[in-house]
Amino acid sequence: MRAVKDSSSRVEELIASRVIKANNFFSKLFGLIIRKKLKDKEGFLIENCSSIHTFWMRYSIDVIFLDKKNLVLAIYHNIKPFRATPFIRNACYALELKSGTIEKASLEVGDLVQFET
Repeated sequence: MRAVKDSSSRVEELIASRVIKANNFFSKLFGLIIRKKLKDKEGFLIENCSSIHTFWMRYSIDVIFLDKKNLVLAIYHNIKPFRATPFIRNACYALELKSGTIEKASLEVGDLVQFET
């Protein structure tokens, strides 16, 4: 699965060419803690998620929180290890990305993110 920023100019901007989906209890529980550093254009999507933490991680990440329609509700840049985000009201998904990805993709609150297979 890949993630793209959908814009009004009909030009889609690639956010992640490979999105790993957390689709069970253990993948949500351990998340990126047990994974190596995310590569360029790689993401980790967590369903039913309104807050994340980076406890026990060894690297920083970017995170975008999305509502049920995949609109960006909140953006966090370069979250260092052993930090946590606040609870994001109405968030349904968290897309974790390699640090610096959000800036490169020029994502903003209110943007629409599409997931394609």
